[in-house]
Amino acid sequence: VAPSAPAAKTQLAAAPVQEWAGATAPFGFFDPLGLSKDVDAGRLAFYREAEIKHGRVAMLASVGFLFQEHYTFTGIDSPSYVSFEQPGLAGGLWLGLAVMLGNVEGKSVESFMPLDGGIVAEQNESRLFRIKEDHLPGDLGFDPLGLKPTNDKDLKSMATKEINNGRLAMVGIAGMVAQELVSGMKI
Repeated sequence: VAPSAPAAKTQLAAAPVQEWAGATAPFGFFDPLGLSKDVDAGRLAFYREAEIKHGRVAMLASVGFLFQEHYTFTGIDSPSYVSFEQPGLAGGLWLGLAVMLGNVEGKSVESFMPLDGGIVAEQNESRLFRIKEDHLPGDLGFDPLGLKPTNDKDLKSMATKEINNGRLAMVGIAGMVAQELVSGMKI
């Protein structure tokens, strides 16, 4: 059996972390806590995957938070931070949501480096929470509208926009929830 060909390097793995998507003016590469120092490429890719995932969830949450407060289909008229407790959302909705999101998360776990002997096995310490070299963080292989750019420059530009909007949405949804918690009223 011939050895398999080495995995193709992604644009992410090929460039130093300071040149990854998301480094924009006025700060450029922003890592004040030094989380990217002395960390291998697989772990950095895991961090980027988590940042992209949290940003996407925050963008959806920000829109959903505001939309739900102004348009109701279930008769629920309460601040968003307590709306999930209302009777109109009881039943199988939460189970269906958990199954759907579990499938998306399972797709993400497929991009992790494989482990031998389980997550607590000592020989796996160097592989835990690391992304495979041939995986581009955030790429779930789902692009039904064909919006993903085909060249590296446009892909990096789009990824930078997504990451920065996700960062803004994470701060934004935290602010919206904090405002409702403090005031007890809808935004």
